[in-house]
Amino acid sequence: MKKTLLALAVAAVATSASAATVYNQDGTQVDVGGRFDVALGKFNDDERADLRNVGSRLEFKAQHDLGEGVKVIGYSRLRFNDGGDKWDTGSSFNNIKTDKLWLALQKDDLGRVSFGKQVTTGDAVEMNDHSYLFGGSNNLFTGGDKVVSFRSADFQLAEGQTLGFGADYTFGEAKKNNGEAELKYAYGTSAFYAGQFDEVGVNLNAGYTVEVYDNGLASSNDTGRKVQSWRVASQLAYGPVTFGAEYGESSYKDHQTQHKAGKGRFLEVAAKYQYLDNASVYAAWERNEYKGYRNGLTSNDAGNFLTAAAGSKLTIADDKKLRENVYLVGADYAFTKNVVAYVEYAHSRVKGTGTISGVQAVNGQSEVKDNRYATGLRVYF
Repeated sequence: MKKTLLALAVAAVATSASAATVYNQDGTQVDVGGRFDVALGKFNDDERADLRNVGSRLEFKAQHDLGEGVKVIGYSRLRFNDGGDKWDTGSSFNNIKTDKLWLALQKDDLGRVSFGKQVTTGDAVEMNDHSYLFGGSNNLFTGGDKVVSFRSADFQLAEGQTLGFGADYTFGEAKKNNGEAELKYAYGTSAFYAGQFDEVGVNLNAGYTVEVYDNGLASSNDTGRKVQSWRVASQLAYGPVTFGAEYGESSYKDHQTQHKAGKGRFLEVAAKYQYLDNASVYAAWERNEYKGYRNGLTSNDAGNFLTAAAGSKLTIADDKKLRENVYLVGADYAFTKNVVAYVEYAHSRVKGTGTISGVQAVNGQSEVKDNRYATGLRVYF
């Protein structure tokens, strides 16, 4: 089979499109790039209008060509505000932090294996999040501080059709008998299909991940919670129009008793229209639901709920549930390839019998409505 390396694999190791090459000699190339991204808006119903940093970053990539299509690549990304970014109600323009740092070995007709602080291939399974601020509901395990990741080249199945796959393993807390419920390890696999049929493009992704955590007892090395997740995603493109839908589920279980704690279901439907070469509009609907089983479900990151994106704790007892619907619209305009302006609005509704800490109204059968909107400017360099 003929083998190619999909743009997705290339993008994962690239800095921004306008990155500057600061050194290129004897097979070694060093690039520096990044972006500044600032948004002004209302990021939560119980907050005032605010100015936020949105993922601004500084990126470095060094690669050395070993010949015969083999490269060694090193990559580092620095972020600000300890990754708090747009959800920080204080100031999000400070505290530089290493967000990504990894080393990789890549062969053009085989793929790439990388080691370090990075995303997993499960992060790329979700492909219908066109938003800059308020979208996305990927339920897979998407990254960690100590990840070994393999992304294959994309193998040509037929004219205009390719298939690639990925596999990941994440090392968690090394200390045994850990008194905190830290990640012990995680692993996953993913697959990526792309096809072009005349003027219609088809993309299909799928992923499966498993997360295993300590039980939180300093006197024991036993496993506590286990999370198993899967997700499938589809997308059709015809001319300037893109439409896609994806669905995933996560199952939460107590590893020792094998009792189910809860389940999450995540649906995402989105469309995008590129009405000019440098401008587009997009819309999305997300439906996120958590249900508690025998042991009850507790999540310290409040799952994928936009309503609790600031990091609240989600608690759902046996036979209770929480459901959120998110409706999102947005538009962007590129003045040049380096400067993009955008505006975005999201409306969410949560109803159910579970609770979200910090969101007082989410406690019982009452319906909670939340409106968020912002306009921003992104500058690549």
